[in-house]
Parts: sequence; structure tokens; C-alpha cells
Amino acid sequence: MRFVSPHALWLLLAVPAAVIGYGIFFGVRRRRLARLGDEALIARMTAGVSMGRKIGRAALMVAALGMTAIALARPQVPGKSRPAKQRGLDLVVALDFSRSMLATDIYPSRLERSKRELGELLATLAGDRVGVIAFAGETLAYPPTTDYAAIKLFWSDLHPWDMPVGGTAIGRAIRAGLDQLVTLRGKAGATDATRGQAILLLTDGEDNDSEPLDAADEASKLGVKIFTVGVGSRSGELIPEYDEHGKVTGYVKDPDGKYVTSRLGEQTLVEIARRTGGEVFYADSKRFGVDDVAHALAGLKRTENDGRPVPQYEEMFQWLLLAILLALCAEAAIGERRRRALAKGAAS
Repeated sequence: MRFVSPHALWLLLAVPAAVIGYGIFFGVRRRRLARLGDEALIARMTAGVSMGRKIGRAALMVAALGMTAIALARPQVPGKSRPAKQRGLDLVVALDFSRSMLATDIYPSRLERSKRELGELLATLAGDRVGVIAFAGETLAYPPTTDYAAIKLFWSDLHPWDMPVGGTAIGRAIRAGLDQLVTLRGKAGATDATRGQAILLLTDGEDNDSEPLDAADEASKLGVKIFTVGVGSRSGELIPEYDEHGKVTGYVKDPDGKYVTSRLGEQTLVEIARRTGGEVFYADSKRFGVDDVAHALAGLKRTENDGRPVPQYEEMFQWLLLAILLALCAEAAIGERRRRALAKGAAS
């Protein structure tokens, strides 16, 4: 149950106030009667009045007062859930989880900053179906959904050492994203035929022979735009190594014992965006391109689709109004005199 106007529940404070008021009233009445004279005479004079009926009428008034406060708060109970109609597009986020994304030329690291910025991006979306491709040498996929909290939960605790194969296979990531989008097209109705579809690729751009440009050509043929975000500096950065407690133990070296430097593979990202009609953005220590991506995505066509089931709430105040009416009618119908007293009065 929920209340549309919960501030009205403050009126429930009138209920104990009314109880106290009735208690004071009955107490004062009893003391005044006691001051009138002989107790036996007063008892015979008030024998026809039922104290229980008086208390019952008072209880009905207090109950009506409490139900009025609750009715003003507009209580609602959940009904049947129905899919909410929303307008959106299909977006696949391909996020690089290779070891080079641990470089700290962007604070706190390329990967962690990418996760944070993507979280901000999801907060600006509504109705867009979003899938995730986490990739290094191979890919891990999360199917498209409008449940953005579940998406963030998927990548929040994922790290490069969780990936099955090391390296950076941008081409595999693009193809995995295309698989998700093609699947959505197969399920789409006539209204989704022109729905915008895009891939958002966040990586430092250092590919390991996965033919990313051929994958970009495949995306172009399908009409899928790829927006690339180059994460990292052009000058390069050392790649830290971590122990099981998350502390830096050194830096990655090649087989010759030389430190490995990771720098932005800009040309590949520019060409991917150019071939698919997308755009390329850059993320470095001074700026991050996801805000610009949100603006670019706003230009893609959105169509109506069923979003997450949303519970429909049913109003309950009508039943409370009926109960209040019945309580007031009962209070008015209940007399204060005892039945025997009424019967004697009729006989005389």
C-alpha cells in the first residue's frame, strides 16, 4: 500500500486528541452530577441514560475522524502490472576490460572512470534497450534490457582478471554487439522497422588482430552506427599489476623485461566511426566524451516499445468514505437512553 498524499496522515494526531477530549468531557460530566445532591436520587434520575451507548457513539465519531484522515491521504494498493509504453532505441555498450584499461592516466583508472561515466549516461536514458558486451580477448554479454540497475550490477564488480582470455579484440566485441541488435530486429514489429540502433565502444583502441574495420563494415551494411570513445592518453601510460588484495605490485613488462606502455589507438577508432556514420569522442584526464555521446544518441530515431512492467495502483479512499458514512449514520441512529427506559415511557 502507498499514500498519494502522505502528509495528510498528520491529521491522525486528531484521533488521540479526540479520545482525550471525550475522556475529559465524561469525567467533567460525572463530577458535575456528583455535586448536584444525593447519589441515589441522581442514579434514579439518570437510570434511563446508557453510558455504554454514549461511549459507543463517541467511539464511532473517533473512528470516522481517523478514517477521514486516512482517506485524505489517498491510500492505494497495487493492482495488475502492465508494460509501460516508452519510446527508445537499441544501444549496445561495448566496454574494454583488457589489462591496459587499468592504466591510471585517467583517475582512478581508465576502466573505473569508464564505468562511472557509463552510469551517468544510463541515468539520462529512458526507454532505450541497452545491452552490454564486456570484452578483452573474448566477450561476455548481457542481453538488452531497460533495467539499467541490473546493467550496472553486471559490470560493477567485473575486472580484467575475470575475463576468460586476455588481449583486446575490438572486432569480436563489435560482432557480438551486432548479434544482439540483429536478434532484436528479428523480434521487432512493423513499428520498429526504422528504430535507431547503435554501438557505443569504449576502449583504448589497441586491437590484437580481430579485424575491427571488417566488423565496422558489417555494421555499416546493417545500418548500425558505432560511436567510439577513445579512453587514454596519446603519450602512453604504464600498466599496473595488482595482487589479490588490490594493491599495486609493479608494472607489466614484455618478454624482454621492458615496461609495456599503453597509448591510445586513435586511428582505428576514427576509422570505425567514419565507416559506420558514427562519431569519435575522447576521454582523457581533463574531459570524458560520454556527455557528448548522449547528445549524439539523442539524434537517433526512437520508436515505441513495451518497457518494464509497472504496477497499476487502485484507489481505496472510496471504501473509506463508505465506512465513514456508515459510522456517522450509526452514531446518529444510536440513542443514549436504555431500551427498558424507552419501553416504560411508551407504556405510560
